[in-house]
Amino acid sequence: MKKFPFAVFIASYILCLCNFSGAAELQDGFMQYKWGESISQYDELTRLSSKQDVTYYSSPGETYTLDDTTIDDIIFGFYQGNLFAVYIGIKRPETYDKIMHYMKSKYGLPDLKTTAKDNLTTYKWKYQDVTIKLKTDDIGYKMKLAFYYTPVAKNLKKDQLDELSETSFRFFPIDKNKQPKMIPLLEF
Repeated sequence: MKKFPFAVFIASYILCLCNFSGAAELQDGFMQYKWGESISQYDELTRLSSKQDVTYYSSPGETYTLDDTTIDDIIFGFYQGNLFAVYIGIKRPETYDKIMHYMKSKYGLPDLKTTAKDNLTTYKWKYQDVTIKLKTDDIGYKMKLAFYYTPVAKNLKKDQLDELSETSFRFFPIDKNKQPKMIPLLEF
């Protein structure tokens, strides 16, 4: 009978370690990309566009897996040459629902912001130095997941960050066999 509580303790400890290590990865960077690191470290990235001090890059063919869901539309944002944001395009409502469920289970209940003017719904989580936003354009049915590294992103003025995040983001979908180009599929 004493073995059962001990087994439950060990299983709980292992689950906590797994959750902590996944979160630690987000704290350090996104996949193999390190927050705040210079673009010069990533020769594999393809430049998409620049606006003011922000340049967007992609790595066509690269995928991100989140809770058994594979996503292939990933954009990296560099402010003054340093990684400050990652944007992930979401194509299907089922994927959005899975991401929402995963984020709630991993980071808790989000803050919610809606704007009637722009018809945007934004769910926001904070994990140490990273802000996570799950956004939907309720009229255009466009969806994206964004990660912002606060120590670099805070240097952007709030208005500039919102403008870059909400309106100048037009690269999805990314085709691994073609050069990425700007297209108006995710303009929020």
